[in-house]
Amino acid sequence: MQFTEEEQKVLRKVEMAVFRNKLIMKAQLPVTPDQITKIENKLDGKVPPDLVELWQTSFGGELDYDYEVWFGDHLYTASLRELFYPGSNRYRDLFGWIDHEVELAQEKAEEDGKPIPKRTPYLPFAGFEYLERFYVSLRPDEYGSVVVYAQGIPWKGRLNEDSVASVAQTVSELFDQLSLNEDPFDEKSSAYAAGKDMAAKIRELEAEHPQLAGKLKSLVQRSIVDWEGIVARTDFSKPLTGEQSRGLRLALLRAVNRKDVNLIDWLHEKRAPFTTTVGGRGSVLCHAMQLGAFTVVERLLDLDVELGESPVVHASDCPNELLRRLLERPVTFDEEAIYSAAETGAIDAAISVAKSSKIVNPKSVTQIATTARKRATSHDDSAVKMENGKLGSYLTPQQYRERAQALRDFAARIQK
Repeated sequence: MQFTEEEQKVLRKVEMAVFRNKLIMKAQLPVTPDQITKIENKLDGKVPPDLVELWQTSFGGELDYDYEVWFGDHLYTASLRELFYPGSNRYRDLFGWIDHEVELAQEKAEEDGKPIPKRTPYLPFAGFEYLERFYVSLRPDEYGSVVVYAQGIPWKGRLNEDSVASVAQTVSELFDQLSLNEDPFDEKSSAYAAGKDMAAKIRELEAEHPQLAGKLKSLVQRSIVDWEGIVARTDFSKPLTGEQSRGLRLALLRAVNRKDVNLIDWLHEKRAPFTTTVGGRGSVLCHAMQLGAFTVVERLLDLDVELGESPVVHASDCPNELLRRLLERPVTFDEEAIYSAAETGAIDAAISVAKSSKIVNPKSVTQIATTARKRATSHDDSAVKMENGKLGSYLTPQQYRERAQALRDFAARIQK
């Protein structure tokens, strides 16, 4: 998209820039030759040309797009928010991250008894706090390619191990891959949908610069994935392309997020598979259970579709009868599903699940009861911490205590 000279001045004033038709917020001034030299003094090679081109457009800033990464069979949603720059006042700035990489390389070389390097062949240029980083490789056999690192966290259903994947041949290709799952200008879009910050900044321009605001809105909306059109054109009897798989994922996520059973029916008519991974290693069933979209779960059961092999992890507020219906199907459960169901009222069905043969990594009834009591004690502690102002939560102290009591009732009953 082309901008007039006057529009470019306004963009610079409001700290916006455009690279590869993607909007950068909090855009910084272009990189200088001296800054490039200072950076390359810490690297095992030259900064790739298209990263230089990005930096000449904006030497750092913020992004607000969706980006998916496959780490093996785990579908990871990246928080590609920061484009690192010097003095960014973030977790680390650009030079801080480069020095961090040098230090890691030095520690590894010392462990392996090898010469201590003073430079790094990987240049971190983007990411989110300490949780993920995007690098360009300076190694001759992969020069300019983009590698992403994500830190594992010990939460159910999340990426549990530190992981690395190669995602693009160049920085330009990476930017071309950025997209939006929803229209951020749509009032019905999810509260935390990517693009909301861009939409807000563009709205601020509408009063004084309506034509520029219109251009930017059009630019942003070009990145929205037309999942409906993709699904409509797809023959699901054939192997799916990457684009078709993503279109299906977005359709399934939309059905769950909006509890849209009509969309589920349409996908069923199209013979779409409901075993598709929509996040992490979880299927649409796992996602619907996590978000409490029980009408969607009921429709999937009514349609008698294959639901996949990923276990149900969350079952908070799930009705007893629905859990029993799931038990009748070839569905497995994570142990967490037992406790989340029991503490929110579905004690009868939680007992049935706990005593079934459908638990991944099964435990004895005694072990399950012991864990339930420990969890109850933790809930009581959380209630006290909230009352003392030492904990914030979406639950009230009373709700914590109610959950604790339900877990104790569950533990007593399951051992009878």
